[in-house]
Amino acid sequence: MKKLIIYALLAFILSLINYYTNFSFFIAKSLLYIANPVETQSFYALDSISNIAKNYIILQKAQKENRHLKNEINKLNLENKILQAKLRNIDISIAPNLIKCPFIFKDFSDINYIYIKSNAPEKDILHKTVVSQKLNLVGTVESKLGNLYAVKTIFNSNFVADCFIVHEGKYYRGIFKGSLNQPKIEFLNTQSHIQKNDLVITSGLIGNIPPNINIGTVEKIYEIRGFYKVAIVKVDKTFLNDSFVFVVK
Repeated sequence: MKKLIIYALLAFILSLINYYTNFSFFIAKSLLYIANPVETQSFYALDSISNIAKNYIILQKAQKENRHLKNEINKLNLENKILQAKLRNIDISIAPNLIKCPFIFKDFSDINYIYIKSNAPEKDILHKTVVSQKLNLVGTVESKLGNLYAVKTIFNSNFVADCFIVHEGKYYRGIFKGSLNQPKIEFLNTQSHIQKNDLVITSGLIGNIPPNINIGTVEKIYEIRGFYKVAIVKVDKTFLNDSFVFVVK
């Protein structure tokens, strides 16, 4: 009986050490080393205690793993909250970085391109983003033609931009593809909660296009065979009536 009490106390002490030190392997070996010779001395009543100890050690390991997984989940949730906060607080005050450029030539028969003129250094214009007076996305400067710059607009089928659809404070990422008739966002997750009139903005995550520039609004949504969603985007074309645009330096 005394050995039984001593064993139970020792198992309790070792369990405490295991909880506070995480020496699971050492504790398991110690308990089994003590339990085996005691059992061979015909103390069969200790067999159930030995099994309880083994199960307790397994439980401790599982709880340790659960704590680790919970910490990882909490870390990811925190990172997600930080990202969401950053996205909500993106500074839209990009005016100090804008270069005013007049339209020198507008070919309304082909709005895939517009042409602008600027005396700023070429490095500050070429391949930069062009926005309207409303800070809506117009396109990107593709090439220099004499003293003019050709701007590939968002109506160009070759225009691509990484973007977000904003719905009730949440951001759903997709790829915007230009088109004269139906600009759209592809590869949206099927679980994306979006609806008509949701705002579409640039993400700034890929390429040279800055974040948080307005592209347009969602006009229509459909799904591609359950693989991903597509959103048709309504783009504001009024910049074609403006007398100048801005290049984001």
